[in-house]
Amino acid sequence: SKAQATEVSGIKTVLWLQDLPNVLRKLMVEADNVYVNKNEHYRVTEAPQVETREDRFVKQLKVDYPGHTYLRSNPILQRLRSVKEPEEIQLIQQACNITEKGFRRILNFVKPGVWEFEIEAEFVHEFLRNRSKGFAYTPIIASGNNANVLHYIQNNQECKDGDLILFDVAAEYANYSSDMSRTIPVNGKYTKRQREVYDAVLRCKKEAEMMLVPGNNWYKYHEELGKVYTSELLGLGLLDKADVQNEDPAWPAYKKYMMHGTSHHMGLDTHDYGLLTDDFVAGMVFTNEPGFYIPAEGFGIRLEDDYVIQKEGKPFNLMQNIPLEAEEIEDLMNK
Repeated sequence: SKAQATEVSGIKTVLWLQDLPNVLRKLMVEADNVYVNKNEHYRVTEAPQVETREDRFVKQLKVDYPGHTYLRSNPILQRLRSVKEPEEIQLIQQACNITEKGFRRILNFVKPGVWEFEIEAEFVHEFLRNRSKGFAYTPIIASGNNANVLHYIQNNQECKDGDLILFDVAAEYANYSSDMSRTIPVNGKYTKRQREVYDAVLRCKKEAEMMLVPGNNWYKYHEELGKVYTSELLGLGLLDKADVQNEDPAWPAYKKYMMHGTSHHMGLDTHDYGLLTDDFVAGMVFTNEPGFYIPAEGFGIRLEDDYVIQKEGKPFNLMQNIPLEAEEIEDLMNK
């Protein structure tokens, strides 16, 4: 009923959908400008193959009311969505808390001989029993060299002794996303080389965290992190000075081992709307996800947490309780 709709939504004026044409006509007579929505997410690369209901509605509006001025709502909506309200942050925090429960569950489950899809089942079991609808995005459970396929989603291989597993797995809650990456040893112990690379990625993550502050900018942030990646890759022996001196500025040397962005807006979508040209401000929620991918050595490592930018100082880590340090992960796996 209308009363029930008001009760659950807080919206006082509730009308039936069948009344839309008449109500809209009255409003349009009084209006000059009409703001219409279009998917302008920066990750959209081509027009959708199937016309959406929203696109059909906008097309019909322009037929029925050709004398109005039609404007883009997207810039307004993107700014609104990029800065979260306290209530939204609470929901994202709950999604992160459920993700933590799933990760702690699989630390007790993983051992040589388990299959990637079995781990996926453990995650979704824990998510659903905590009132999440499930994964915030298609889960990546990539053992061994599978980790070097950035969006590996087959999750159908056996996890073998000596390999690492890269997880990019997280829960949704009340339609809000979380986004987590961790990389753990199948047998509960990192090798010396795996640990070297792990610690290098973790140092990059800590450097990136210090840059998620008001006034910084997404483009400057990534440019500065390129220097951090280059330094760490030199230390690991994956790059040498000649590689850096001869690099193509359009595709720096570090991109051979770290080819994706470090951060993106997060909220109602895992890759949420947000104007990348705007400076960071308090209330924005970003991921922080450095990674090094080394096919020649049979593994890749990515570490990712979700952060809320504060008015001053370092950002608040919504995943601060999820095990991250190598020693803690080994201890929990070997209990």
